[in-house]
Amino acid sequence: MDREQLIQRLRARVRRGGPAEQVWWNGELLHVSEAIIRAVQLGEHEPIRARGDDVVIPTRLRDD
Repeated sequence: MDREQLIQRLRARVRRGGPAEQVWWNGELLHVSEAIIRAVQLGEHEPIRARGDDVVIPTRLRDD
């Protein structure tokens, strides 16, 4: 998935409302508006994996 597809997907979640207004972003629960801000800041060719309410940006995962 590319950055624009992710942004479109997140905006669709906002329109649906309800429990769809939150997503897991690399293991952190965020409001969709914060996820959109983060998505806009991603590099154009950054790998993105998204399924259901999970978004994973492998290059931004932390090793804690």
